[in-house]
Amino acid sequence: MNKRLLVLWAGWLLPVAMAVAAPVAEVAGLSGEAHTGPAAQARALAVGDKLEPGADVRTGDKGRVRLRFVDGSTVVIGDRSVFRIEAFAGGRDGKPRQASLLLQLGLIGQTVSPSRGGSWTVRTPSAVTAVRGTEFMVEVGADLDTSVDVQEGKVEIETVDAPDKPRAKSLRQPPVLLQPGSPAMVCRQGGECVVAKSFNPDRMKQKQDRLSGV
Repeated sequence: MNKRLLVLWAGWLLPVAMAVAAPVAEVAGLSGEAHTGPAAQARALAVGDKLEPGADVRTGDKGRVRLRFVDGSTVVIGDRSVFRIEAFAGGRDGKPRQASLLLQLGLIGQTVSPSRGGSWTVRTPSAVTAVRGTEFMVEVGADLDTSVDVQEGKVEIETVDAPDKPRAKSLRQPPVLLQPGSPAMVCRQGGECVVAKSFNPDRMKQKQDRLSGV
């Protein structure tokens, strides 16, 4: 390739790369220990840091992080959590938002701004939640079970197959719709979503406390 074409190629790639890597969230609050980046190159987060699609956040024993997304939605990541922004598009200038988040372990609380024609999805090892304009909490325990509590709006939740035991479509439980007043649900990988037996006001307060202070 001659130098002229190489320069033109580089000039085309640069704005594309910049557009792809545009930040979609900002660290709006922080308490305790929180890091981002690959384990070997992890760096401590600070208020004001910008995060792009693909960024992960890991919190310590007392770490908490509040992220503000470009569409006005917020996510609070509790202590001992592993979270990733898998994808995020739109949300600016009234454009429909397409958000895909991953909670591998721990607890998050979310306040999701309405988006006409958009979506907001949270994946865990054992469930997928899909919402449109709501406030809810998602927790993944050490056993990788997922619990979901809804404070406002509606959340659709369904289980995912275990990696080594895919199920036929006819054997999968239909999505469960949660709304305020619905009991907390627990979903098991490759299993079903059931009412949380251990749900009580004290347990709810414990979760809320883990998300406070940021």
